[in-house]
Amino acid sequence: MCPLPTTHRPEGIANVRERRGTDYLKLSAFLLLVAAAAYVLFCTPTGAMFRTHEGRRALVGKLDFLVQAAGPLGPVLFILVYALGVLFLPATPFTIAGAVIFGKFHGMLYNLAADTLGASAAFFLGRYFLHGVARGFLETRMPWLDRKAADDGFSVIFYLRIFWFPFIVLNYAAGATRIRFRDYLLGTVLGLLPPVFIFTYFVGSMKEVLATYRRPADLLTFDLIFPVLLLVVSFFLPTLLKRILNRRETTPPTSSAGG
Repeated sequence: MCPLPTTHRPEGIANVRERRGTDYLKLSAFLLLVAAAAYVLFCTPTGAMFRTHEGRRALVGKLDFLVQAAGPLGPVLFILVYALGVLFLPATPFTIAGAVIFGKFHGMLYNLAADTLGASAAFFLGRYFLHGVARGFLETRMPWLDRKAADDGFSVIFYLRIFWFPFIVLNYAAGATRIRFRDYLLGTVLGLLPPVFIFTYFVGSMKEVLATYRRPADLLTFDLIFPVLLLVVSFFLPTLLKRILNRRETTPPTSSAGG
């Protein structure tokens, strides 16, 4: 008489229930963080610093005060505050602050470092801590990202970054894909470089011009016109890159003449 096969169904069900319970806990913690961020953003005076022009000016002033008070560690403090802030809040006010506090060139370096650090932290949150939430969002709203990121992760991330794709959304969604972190990091740094440089350069130049502004003709300077032209070009850059890549793919290889 053959022995009945043993089954591991109860253990499997227990493991599934345990994973679901863990996912629910992570989802609850994430929703609490989102709710706290939404409360701060829409129901507190601190949130007004991100919603209104006057508030953003006040935010820049406070960040400037903190950076100056930190002395030589000011840039490090700014990068950490920036990176933590962009986990849940818009990056634009922080980018403006970097340009105003540190100027065009140093501001660009610190903004890029903070964007990269914040994007990396959100990527790992989406991959390990909020994988279930990020995966569900990815499959329902952005299924194309998972397919393309698995095949050519660097190009996809680079293209979306340079195309000004929503920063926070891409950070968390990319963590749920099969993309390698190395490709994500490289695509993020190189893809963010043009928009961060353009925006920081423009804001830093505007600060310098307004400090000595006397008449409208003062606005017609190279430091203001140059980033505006770059900004216009950046909107067409993804299309140009796509055409160049398509041409390379469709151009047949040239065969060497044989004897």
